[in-house]
Amino acid sequence: MFRTGPAFILRSIAGENLLIPTGEAALSVKGLIALSESGLLLYEKLKGGCERSELIAALLAEYEVSASQAEADTDAFLHQLRQLNMLVEE
Repeated sequence: MFRTGPAFILRSIAGENLLIPTGEAALSVKGLIALSESGLLLYEKLKGGCERSELIAALLAEYEVSASQAEADTDAFLHQLRQLNMLVEE
């Protein structure tokens, strides 16, 4: 099970979906993180907690992509969140 940590606030500013670091995350992450539409979809699913397979299914339901592309995109997104210490794995 994956979920996002509480150190970021999601805001829509001037048509951009941005993650704003708070607390200690603001010390290690410099600036804001922009999310694409698919990134926003995955991030919203992660806020409530979900499995990798649910993220892949969400991409397949929303976009016309192959299963292998949805898997690759999901894995890349999870990897980026891990690098920023934004992902909680349970």
